[in-house]
Amino acid sequence: MEQVKINSITIENAEKIAIRVVEKEFRCHVKKIKYLGGGSFGYAYKVDMDTAPYTVVMKACRCDNMCEREAFELKTLSEDSIIHIPEVYFTYSKNDLTSVDFICMEYVRGKNCFTDFSKLFFSKSKKREFADKVTSAMYVWHSKTNEKFGPIQNPTYDEWLDYYKPFAFNILQTARNMVNAGNLESYFLVVMERAWDSFDYIFSEKVEHACLIHGDLNVMNIMADDELNPIAIIDPLESKWADAEFDLFQLKNLTGNAFGLYKTYKSKYPTSKNCDIKIAFYAMYHEIYCYISSGRRTKMNHLRCLLQLKKELKKANLY
Repeated sequence: MEQVKINSITIENAEKIAIRVVEKEFRCHVKKIKYLGGGSFGYAYKVDMDTAPYTVVMKACRCDNMCEREAFELKTLSEDSIIHIPEVYFTYSKNDLTSVDFICMEYVRGKNCFTDFSKLFFSKSKKREFADKVTSAMYVWHSKTNEKFGPIQNPTYDEWLDYYKPFAFNILQTARNMVNAGNLESYFLVVMERAWDSFDYIFSEKVEHACLIHGDLNVMNIMADDELNPIAIIDPLESKWADAEFDLFQLKNLTGNAFGLYKTYKSKYPTSKNCDIKIAFYAMYHEIYCYISSGRRTKMNHLRCLLQLKKELKKANLY
């Protein structure tokens, strides 16, 4: 497994290009542009202009073909969604004038539920209401099924483990190489290896249905108003036709536990008997996958996933 090639464009240069693309596509004048934030694979900007729709979000996608995939994911997830998914206005492929691809989307008012810390201080009842709405929206997606498992645009696998097991092994093998190269602490690999040794037990229950998943549904990608009403879900990441439980580990990510998202989902919908240990496995391997792909890491997240996986392995007498 190799690191994804990421364009080294700066936030400032991407902003200048975003202005040119918006003015070209909307035949308008950009009045104001504001950097909203970004991660390993893209930068997002709020752009105000003098013509309809007046405000848009421009996302500079730093990986080739990322914008077309994300646009397809957003459009697919938006079908029958009970929480709003931003409309995609257009995608713009890099050319002689632009060194990155762009996706232009509807601007959604509200704040994400991670960086707006005031949302952590709502009452328990309000948080339960919030969790109920978010998990209901997830289950609408998980209720949509496909004959094959795999990437959302090209699912070709008859069984979930036909897709996921080689993928996970590739992550493990790369993690071994990273430890040998001094790029990953060996104690992560120890727990990953122990979990891998128990793979057949952890994934002993057959995944019957290829379900539609968001792929990155943590609190940073849930937009809410000032009363903690969810108003939009944004930023899918490698959406798939997958085990529905592959979507659940993100519910514990960041401050997700403070809203009881995972607990609420499990209380409302059927899950496998090994769900807790499965999502701990998914979370640890996913964090390392993101590190491999982007070359960037948040060690605190790695440690959180490590401790959770170790805890679940011990509960199952596998550690």
